[in-house]
Amino acid sequence: MLRMTGVTGSRARRNAHRRCALAGFSAVVLLLSACGTRVSDERLTAAGSLGGAQSVAVQTDTQAPGAAADPRVSGLAPATGALPSNEVPGTAKSGGTAAPSAGVAGPAAGGPTGGPEANPVAAVGDAKVAAAEAPCTRQLEPISLGQVGAFSGFLEPTLGGFRPGLAAWASEVNARGGVQCHAIRLSQRDDGSDPARTTSAVKGLIEDQKVVALVGADVPITLAAYRAAATAGGIPTIGGDAINPEWNTDPLIYPPGVVSLTGFAGAIKAMVGDTGKSKLGLIYCVEASICGLIRDSIDDMAKRAGATVVTKQSGSLTQTDFTSQCQNLKNAGSEVVFTVLDSSAVQRFFKSCASIGFRPPSATTGIAVGPSTAADPNVQAASIYLNSPTPPYFNDSLPGVRAFQEAMKRYAPGARVDQSAMGGYAAGKLFEAGLAKVAAQARSGPVTTKMIIEGMNSLKNETLGGLTSAPLTFKAGPHPTEACYFVTLINKQGVSDLTKGRPQCL
Repeated sequence: MLRMTGVTGSRARRNAHRRCALAGFSAVVLLLSACGTRVSDERLTAAGSLGGAQSVAVQTDTQAPGAAADPRVSGLAPATGALPSNEVPGTAKSGGTAAPSAGVAGPAAGGPTGGPEANPVAAVGDAKVAAAEAPCTRQLEPISLGQVGAFSGFLEPTLGGFRPGLAAWASEVNARGGVQCHAIRLSQRDDGSDPARTTSAVKGLIEDQKVVALVGADVPITLAAYRAAATAGGIPTIGGDAINPEWNTDPLIYPPGVVSLTGFAGAIKAMVGDTGKSKLGLIYCVEASICGLIRDSIDDMAKRAGATVVTKQSGSLTQTDFTSQCQNLKNAGSEVVFTVLDSSAVQRFFKSCASIGFRPPSATTGIAVGPSTAADPNVQAASIYLNSPTPPYFNDSLPGVRAFQEAMKRYAPGARVDQSAMGGYAAGKLFEAGLAKVAAQARSGPVTTKMIIEGMNSLKNETLGGLTSAPLTFKAGPHPTEACYFVTLINKQGVSDLTKGRPQCL
């Protein structure tokens, strides 16, 4: 865990940036609107001397103490000055000044940081919308959020983008005054796909960081441990990988769109329709319970997609060669394949199949294929169909995707931009949408977990500006989602949005 440190600025700098509270941790500094300060100038801090308004930092523990910072984690440039060895390069450098946000400024010295008067509009009827969108008149207490994910280990190349994607959202929203006038304090924890570390990370965020919500969870293998710790603390999870069915059944988990087990059928359907081939073979991993769950569900998914399963082959994510599985799939008459492997294993699988002249079109989930897999010639030669609850990250014809790309470009320069990064960003937007439903409460004082849950359970037909595969409506209890999905195609022509920005539904 990183300790907060303060650096007192010069009197000239304080005068130049009066009405802006400059705060920071020794880790990553996020921009707060209207301060007009380059992160690269120096470590920005303040001890709340200008009325208590604060800029906020991302805290990370993605590396062991003493380890050198790994630029792959976020790909972001560090702030000026040496970082402690267990810190990660900064996630808020924009290469310019923070964009000012009209009406956002720290309160007068000695003034309150919140109160009923902070809400300019009474939340009655349509006035609720006005309250949510009204300019801020003062900066309120920061909201402490947490994220846990597979930011190292064998799943990092596939899912690691959830971390910089969410951090870019936090930087973006803080640059325009925060969420409902509250800046975001984001603490990110790596679990390395280890259940014990998952439990420790969630407990630490709840007990030590006092987070009021978890956002952008990336825990497909360790969800059971994650749920147990989060449920014990009564903390909701908003957005994330949405792989396991529990995303539709846990009252404290809010999915960003279709859950993958349903979306898989969509990817198979797209593949069958595009290729005219319907004899399906399955290759699945033996390491994770979700792989076994997909194995047991594949017959039903195939039936819904107009396909027939002819064989099921198991394999390890760590094996170097899949020739025997490829031969078995070929011998069974598989015309197309569904892969339940991580990004690296997918490449080894297609290489092995190519070695025996077997290049079957394949389907899987979008967050299981990283940029290196998309560029693999064996993958491209066979072609692969990917489903996702968020639109393809490269389709900039969609306003929501353009906003995501701009946020990554400005606040996460150098970080990889892929479907998992889109998932992290969309999770932040889902949190924003929920808090907008309780804007009057949020602008009257500290944001609480109870308030967040109330807001999330008030969402109705929410599309996040096109970032969801189907309108989201939540209420108290389980959170089912519609069987709608986006499909990305990777082949020799490159990467394309097969659904052209318009989600398909089963």
